[in-house]
Amino acid sequence: MQTLRLLARGEPVLPAEIARAAGVAPQRAEESLRSWPLVFWDDQDCIIGFWGLAIRPLKPTHSMELDGRTVYGWCAWDTLFIPEILNTEIHVESTDPQNGEKVQLTVTPDEVKEVHPRETMVSFLLPVGPVGADVVQSFCHFVHFFSSPESGQQWIADHPGTFLLTVEEGFELGRRTNQLRMMPMSSNRPGRR
Repeated sequence: MQTLRLLARGEPVLPAEIARAAGVAPQRAEESLRSWPLVFWDDQDCIIGFWGLAIRPLKPTHSMELDGRTVYGWCAWDTLFIPEILNTEIHVESTDPQNGEKVQLTVTPDEVKEVHPRETMVSFLLPVGPVGADVVQSFCHFVHFFSSPESGQQWIADHPGTFLLTVEEGFELGRRTNQLRMMPMSSNRPGRR
């Protein structure tokens, strides 16, 4: 998770920086990062995107403002689980792909504090198999915020295999996913079994 924390500064990150922060050998860090599909690199061999967080906008854009900096989620759901990983409050701005309305949220590590419009929903993709190497195309392009249940229903009617969640349900799913992701790391810490 050091990679996400470093990337949240809003600047490209060298693998050597990640290695230092994680306390591993630089070569091991770079080999691991290059073997993972959820890592985006720039032309200078710096990381510019990792596990749902990017320093440059993607389309559609899910901007996240944290500590005076703007970074971007790969999909709507990323903006709901990344605040817990970074242990910070994030202000989210997105656009409903069906009607063009602006959606704004404030998400903390513990809850979704503010949602505008109040009826905002998030689409999700049925988990019928592996996402694949291009997670943005195979998953993220199906996970959006909608300003109302009606707008979301119109969109999912045209996108088989998708369904709607409330923002709170999406947040809870992210929290549970974070717990599963952290299990292997926390079980390796001293004093843990």
